[in-house]
Amino acid sequence: GALPTRPPRPRRIARASPSGGRAADAPRCPADAMAASAASAWSAQGMSQHDFMLKDECIVVNYMDEVVGHDNKYNCHKFLPGQPRGILHRAFSVMLFDAKGRMLVQQRSREKVTFPLVWTNTCCSHPLHGMTPNELDRPEVIAEGSHMGVKHAAVRKLGHELGIPAKQLDPKRFKFITRVHYWAADVRTYGPTAPWGEHEIDHLLLYQLKAGEVLTIKPEPSEVESYMWMEQPELKRALNGDSRELRDWSPWFRIIAERFLYKWWADLTAALTTDKYVDTATIHRFDAGADFCGGAGHAAALLDGVAKAEREGGEAKRRRIVLDAEKDDLIAGLVGRGKKQVAAAAGGAKQGGYGKVPTHSTSKLDQLCRPLEVAAALRFKFGGLLENNMKKAAQQNGDIAFCDDMLGKVSRSFAAVIRQLEPGLCVDICIFYLVLRALDTVEDDMEAYKGKEKEKERELQGFAKKRLTDPNCSIKGVGEGDEKTLAEQFGAVARVYNGLPKGSQDVIRDITQKMGDGMAEYVAADLGQGTRDQAAYDRYCHMVAGLVGEGLSRIFVARGQEKPDILGQGERTWPFCVDVKKSPDNLGLANSMGLFLQKTNIIRDYLEDYVDGRAFWPQSVWKKHAKTGDLGEFARPTAHGAGTRLKLKGPGQDIAGKGVGEQALMCLNELVADALELVPDSLEYLARLRTPSIYRFCAIPQVMAMATITACFDNPLLFTGVVKIRKGLTARLIIATIDGQEAVHWWFGRLAQEVLDRQSSGKCAGADGPIGERLRHAAQRIVDRTRGLSGVYEAQKTQTGLMVAGGLTFAAAVTLAMTHSGSASA
Repeated sequence: GALPTRPPRPRRIARASPSGGRAADAPRCPADAMAASAASAWSAQGMSQHDFMLKDECIVVNYMDEVVGHDNKYNCHKFLPGQPRGILHRAFSVMLFDAKGRMLVQQRSREKVTFPLVWTNTCCSHPLHGMTPNELDRPEVIAEGSHMGVKHAAVRKLGHELGIPAKQLDPKRFKFITRVHYWAADVRTYGPTAPWGEHEIDHLLLYQLKAGEVLTIKPEPSEVESYMWMEQPELKRALNGDSRELRDWSPWFRIIAERFLYKWWADLTAALTTDKYVDTATIHRFDAGADFCGGAGHAAALLDGVAKAEREGGEAKRRRIVLDAEKDDLIAGLVGRGKKQVAAAAGGAKQGGYGKVPTHSTSKLDQLCRPLEVAAALRFKFGGLLENNMKKAAQQNGDIAFCDDMLGKVSRSFAAVIRQLEPGLCVDICIFYLVLRALDTVEDDMEAYKGKEKEKERELQGFAKKRLTDPNCSIKGVGEGDEKTLAEQFGAVARVYNGLPKGSQDVIRDITQKMGDGMAEYVAADLGQGTRDQAAYDRYCHMVAGLVGEGLSRIFVARGQEKPDILGQGERTWPFCVDVKKSPDNLGLANSMGLFLQKTNIIRDYLEDYVDGRAFWPQSVWKKHAKTGDLGEFARPTAHGAGTRLKLKGPGQDIAGKGVGEQALMCLNELVADALELVPDSLEYLARLRTPSIYRFCAIPQVMAMATITACFDNPLLFTGVVKIRKGLTARLIIATIDGQEAVHWWFGRLAQEVLDRQSSGKCAGADGPIGERLRHAAQRIVDRTRGLSGVYEAQKTQTGLMVAGGLTFAAAVTLAMTHSGSASA
């Protein structure tokens, strides 16, 4: 074959400073909003490869080539833990032929970030978001085969890379043939842990010059190293390795050539002038081979298996098969294991998503470096600070003993605070908790009722009437681990329930009915991408936590242990509470308290819930920040500041921060502000409590929620696992509730001050904008609300500290004196 012709390297044009970035008001998704956004004329003037990677916004698509958003080239091409195959985006490949049927090929420049110095087809690049002319092809345009968006992109890039003037190319003469979905880690350039790669759905275009047409070719040296015209036999020999000069070829072009190109080339006139080879429906999927697996995210073969399942499933099931495979692979990247493996890994420990994703806990060394927390943990463990008032009742009644045992197994942290309630009341609350836990087990089980959603709705709606009073009740085939045992032996819970005071029975039955009805509303709801809006988010939190607050408050009052003022209205007005003018006891405060706990849990459990397919972050909030239409975007390292806000270890750490976004942190902080706005009502509820054990029961989860949401605030680790507060800190918080309201206020104020300090110093995402202002206002109100009582506690702490310091000083002085006296005698 002919040797490649090295183009003359033109004198470089002085480069202007790039403007870079995306227009601040550019819509982020979906495709309609993208197409409607203000477009701009693209220019390569003064741009380096780094500039292009930051400025150019690729069109992000799903496995069906449907547009879901956009992101910069840096982020799309990073092969890192969390996104081992990068971000799938749309591309095009041009095969340009001269009148004699020779094809123009190029060698990519040594300056290219991905696959430098490999030979490939005439031009391979990306249609971009926000271009003039528009480069975004809608589904109907793709179906009819016109693909004018990628054709405009082809003209632009042929001009940029090869210097071919746009006037010498007619966009309408490009012939779309089909699409290829492939991925490849650039391990040949960067080694087995390469941080770069390609993952694209490639739109294949043919173009042929007419007799007498001549192209002006003036390659840009930062794009093209060499080029040449090749006949088909020459290309075949080169791809077979028969040419020393043309040994390395791009993985995508090898797929195109070996699978498709030769038959088109042999029948080029028909390929260009008829639809003989056109296929607008199929997306051909291929792994690039073992030579291109791996990378920093350790990606393995995938698409060959997806293609096989797609063929075997048939056209009717194609879409579901493909999108499920995409979701499974996304989850595999986010948590390091596939969806099925994740489910299996949970074993019988807990139900739902709990335990399926990494947990970020503090190291023992870090904990030991906090002596106050260590002391608190020891005091809590060995000091007998919380009584167990269930013990006597359990010894006298086997069913209560079973309930007490199950309480310790299925509750993560509530067992001790329930047991320390007053005798009698602790049994009421234990049963209330277990009833709702059993109901929740039914709701959470996505397998037992698969395809039987109506049956699940009936079970939830009828639980209070059918299950609650049945002494022989056994719910089989539902739940996992301890929850399964609870459901199977629910008759013991029902027998204890039937012996409770009528007032407590009425409250538990009423709340169970309301909660079951509310849960039934969500059985058929698709929560894969969160709740619909803020109102739906609030309503869901009311159904699963606000109602619990209502029930607890009513039982406290029914038992005569609290006054009716805890049933009143707070600052917040909720649409699910009765108008305070019609009923002063509308349980507004109780709902605010419950919603604060639930929103904290939902914020913390982002990744668990997404992996489990039942997420609750409101779409009306997260879609304002996301660059794609998928909530899972936030878990990608490119969305939560990996490399800048979150240090990465191992391969790719040096490039992770390039072009990285903080949209996940912006959304997180907005949701944190929303939750913090409920704290004044929570504090007011606590202030109205009179019984110390009830105060502790309510204050412990509230102050722990405050510590948890402070730990989650602006924390990128939340998007890689579950953020937990230290065990020592938990002990200090529990002891604070025993010490009284002053100590609880001190902790609320201190934790709010941490948020306030981060915001005021500009060290959190969105600090200077509306989100930062909302955070500042919410945190300041908590600080102001707690200042009085926390000041009393601070004074007490100071006095205690002075006494301890004085005692230690006196002891040290005595020791020194005795040592000195002994030395003098000697």
